[in-house]
Amino acid sequence: MKNFASKWMIGAVWLCTFAACDDGRLHADRLILPEEGRVVKLTATLSGLDTWTDGYSIVLAGFERGSDYTVIAKPVQAGSDGTVALTLSGVSEEVTTLELCAINRIRKRVATYYALDCSTLDDDTLRIDAGTLDVGMFATIQQDIFDRTCTGCHGQGRWLDLSAGASHRTLVNQPSTVFEGRTRVLPGNASGSVLYTILTTGESAGLATDHQTQFTLGEEQFALIEDWIDGGARE
Repeated sequence: MKNFASKWMIGAVWLCTFAACDDGRLHADRLILPEEGRVVKLTATLSGLDTWTDGYSIVLAGFERGSDYTVIAKPVQAGSDGTVALTLSGVSEEVTTLELCAINRIRKRVATYYALDCSTLDDDTLRIDAGTLDVGMFATIQQDIFDRTCTGCHGQGRWLDLSAGASHRTLVNQPSTVFEGRTRVLPGNASGSVLYTILTTGESAGLATDHQTQFTLGEEQFALIEDWIDGGARE
């Protein structure tokens, strides 16, 4: 691939040197160099792309081993029916994992929806079919936080049901039964919402479970809940 690119460039320079041009100069915008590295082609059907607040992006990204920050990334756009056909070029050899994921404004991984270990693959072109996925902001909170951390105590049939399909209804604009006069999730106001403060402060220390110490969420997850609430707490 590199030899081909070098020969192509030499040929292009020769042509522009000896061929007649309008003003005899080589214009950079007329010379399109092929990108080195692998090419990745993604197909998928996605929902929830438009539910994210500012500062987040759904992307096809490459990561180095052990890193949470993208080496290369391209935002995902879907058609009116949710279908995605995206090509990412110039993927270097340093990339060991390709992911359909959510990243924040500093290009750090927030959530992963599909991952491919490409460290042992030699193909110049890699094809990923991620299938049908809900990549919405609240769906991400449900899958990565509620389902993994909360539903053991707050599942179906419990006094606070945080299971899929019920959690939004039982949280948003609902009065707290523990903290009188407060709201579980108050759209537009994370600092005034019990869900956020019970996880980030010690106000539940006197309850059966001290949520701040018992649940070790990452900074990105705390920020995700905060930004979701401040952004209107959409489903």
